[in-house]
Amino acid sequence: MLCHVTRPDSVVMEVQVDAKANGEDCLNKVCRKLGIIEVDYFGLQFTGSKGENLWLNLRNRICQQMDNVTPCRLRLRVKFFVEPHLILQEQTRHLFFLHVKEDLHNGHLRMGSEQAEELSALLAQAEFGDYNQNTAQYWYSELCGEEPSAASISSIISRHKALEGSSQASVEYQALQLVSAMEHYGVEWHWARDANGQRTAIGVGPEGIAICKDDFTLVNRISYPIIQIATQSGKSVYLTVTKDTNDSVVLLFKLISNRAASGLYRAITETHAFYRCDTVTTAVMMQYSRDFKGHLASLFLNENINVGKKYVFDIRRTAKEVYDHARRSLYNTGNRDLASRSKSNSPTRDDQQDKDLDCSSCHMSRALQERLQKLREALLCMLCCEEEIDAAFCPCGHMVCCLRPAPTNCSSVPFAGRTWSTFSTSTCPPAPAS
Repeated sequence: MLCHVTRPDSVVMEVQVDAKANGEDCLNKVCRKLGIIEVDYFGLQFTGSKGENLWLNLRNRICQQMDNVTPCRLRLRVKFFVEPHLILQEQTRHLFFLHVKEDLHNGHLRMGSEQAEELSALLAQAEFGDYNQNTAQYWYSELCGEEPSAASISSIISRHKALEGSSQASVEYQALQLVSAMEHYGVEWHWARDANGQRTAIGVGPEGIAICKDDFTLVNRISYPIIQIATQSGKSVYLTVTKDTNDSVVLLFKLISNRAASGLYRAITETHAFYRCDTVTTAVMMQYSRDFKGHLASLFLNENINVGKKYVFDIRRTAKEVYDHARRSLYNTGNRDLASRSKSNSPTRDDQQDKDLDCSSCHMSRALQERLQKLREALLCMLCCEEEIDAAFCPCGHMVCCLRPAPTNCSSVPFAGRTWSTFSTSTCPPAPAS
């Protein structure tokens, strides 16, 4: 089966998979070509018969979800947005940037004038490089919905000039940091009608569900802790929500098709599990349905048979588990990215020579790199896993970094050219015996 997968920058990739392949087989091949380990952040989208944007269920066969048309036309999209500092690979961060850039140009994310000025300069630096009055272009109007004034244009140019010499990776990271602070960062929008027949935009995001009017004016905001249950029946999705008076109210949303309703139901459950849970529960991971053939097989042959089984959700890991899995994978590969955006997808002659190289000096270099990486990780704070250790608790001996304000009962101790802080506390467990 031939699949045409379109990246956020409109580049189409051809992927050949088996006729009975699952969606994850196609996604893994795409990410392998791009050198991406952090696969769990991404998904494959396709367009339904009524124009719906639907996520391919990666645990089910592609041929069960799409019309039997070859080639299959899919879109590589970011399914779960995380903070930029949690992204470990430059390739992953670049695809996040391309997805956000597309949403910005389509007007899906709006911001104030000052933010629009700063982001316009960052986008121009990422796409055109250092300021040149003949080539520079800015997207201020797409970002804030209004034409720029002369003062705004002057401010954007000044900010662009200040970025001279900044690398593409650096400005992409800054742009993601700026966008990640916006209210609707990582929100997936679904269109439906409420119980009164009014057209409604439903935004499913990391913190909860936003219910808005056609013009995205906020009507109601529902946090995940007050949602008792979400259910789907045909084209309708029902949310049972706890009110301030401890009474329950049921909200009804009618979508354009059964598949669109299933998409909203999946989005609510999977988004909640990814951002709010420590691990994906068995109830979510193992929930499935059967087609008619599968029902007959389960009745007459074996209840646990896999014939006709379709999983409802395809989420495998939460945000914490994805981060930990990616760190371990990068460590096992020598903490090197698998590919570079500047290289082509096909291996070059130099790549093949590097791959075939197998000598004692290479093994020694790898061993030294691994030992150095272990030493670096041993010096990292066990809480944030980012900053170096510079604080020790007394008398327990636990060591962390001072990212937060120190307690009032701490004292500073100079050590190794740095000022360490010692905290006196009785709540920490005793230090392990050496």
